[in-house]
This record gives sequence, C-alpha cells and structure tokens, in this order.
Amino acid sequence: MRKTALYIVFLITGIAGKAQMHPEVEGEIIEHTFFTLCYQEQYEQPAWVMYMLTPSRVADKVIKRTDDFRPDTLVSTGSSELADYYKSGYDRGHLCPAGDMGFDTTAMSESFYMSNMSPQLPGFNRYIWRYAESQVRKWVVECDSMLVITGPLFCSDSLNTIGEHEVGIADYFYKALLFYKDDQMQTAAFLIPHEEGLKGHWNYIISVDSLEQFSGYNFFSDLDEEIEEAIEKEVFEGW
Repeated sequence: MRKTALYIVFLITGIAGKAQMHPEVEGEIIEHTFFTLCYQEQYEQPAWVMYMLTPSRVADKVIKRTDDFRPDTLVSTGSSELADYYKSGYDRGHLCPAGDMGFDTTAMSESFYMSNMSPQLPGFNRYIWRYAESQVRKWVVECDSMLVITGPLFCSDSLNTIGEHEVGIADYFYKALLFYKDDQMQTAAFLIPHEEGLKGHWNYIISVDSLEQFSGYNFFSDLDEEIEEAIEKEVFEGW
C-alpha cells in the first residue's frame, strides 16, 4: 500500500484524531463520537472542529435534524448556552454541520452541542456559509474520503461579543479539506469574511498554504513533509 493510502487508513480508523492532523492551538481538546474540537474559553467556541466524511456518510440521510441545542458537559470550563444567543441577532452557526451528520443518530444529536456553535450573521450563515458546506458534500461524493477542519478566526484588535458568557464574534470562517481518491491526495481551503451579502463561494477558495499564512495554523502536519508541501500549495479546481 502506498504511503498516502496508509495515511488515509489512519484517518478512517480515527487514529489521526489523536495524531497531529489538526493545528496546534491553545484550548481544550474535546472528543465526541464523530468529531473532535479544540475549545477556546476566551471566545466560548472552538478554534477548530475536525471530522471525517465519506460518500456513504453524505448519502445516508437517515436521521432528520434534531435541533436539540444544549451545553456541552465535556467542556471543563462550561460551554456557551442558548441564552447567550437569545435576541442577539446572530445565528447559532454550526461548525460541524448538521447536514453532514444525517448518517447516524448520535452524530446528528452531538452536532447540536453549543461547543460546536459560533455566532454567525443570518445573511452569512444561511447563504454563503451554507453554500460552502454544500460544496464540500458535493466534493465528497467524488472522492473516497475527506478530512474536514473548520472554525472561526479572530483578527480585530477589539472583540465584539454576545451574551452573558461573552461569546466572541469572528472576523472570518475557514475550512481546510484533505481529499483522498485512488491513492492520491489533494487539499482545498475556504476563507470567507464574516459578512452578510457575500456571493459566489467559489471566490473564496484558496490553497491550504494561503490559509496557513493568514491564520498562523499548520494543518495536516502529520503527513510526510514532502507530501504536505506538494498538496497544500495548489488551489483546488476539482478532480
């Protein structure tokens, strides 16, 4: 088996969740059944959420959306709560989307932990962010598997917040994607300003290298260095 194929076996079996496929960011690592996150108390939301998608997971829409939003008891400092969003003008924006978790009852339910939420403007969450999520699912069905890492980025000198727990309002949202197909690996990334009225999610596709330079994060660092450098520098244009 090729080296790249070995890596993807690690991903599918969950070993990569404990390895260094995610960026090193200060925060508490929380492992749920189908996704892992790094919770940052200062923002009351994750720096990143990481999960695996396959064509069968995307196709198996057997569980309906539950909307059972609730605090995450695994967060030692306590997660944000529903009350933080009440009349705030912001949506509870999923990072690991409920639309990706319809293959399993537990997966769907756990996607509604408040630790998986980030405040998003309605005109962002319901439009360009939703389109980016849909694009990811379309790409998944064209490959064998995909590792998704997604989260908010805070760039402003001053931090706007909502609620009693002072949940931070992000300046950008990103997705870093690692595709595997036929013993080949490719990457793609989204970097989208947190603004309403944006159109054309294709306009916000960049290389993982560019996302790393902007965010300061190092994605997929457990890959062989030569492989990582080769696949992260290109802007994905499809298979």
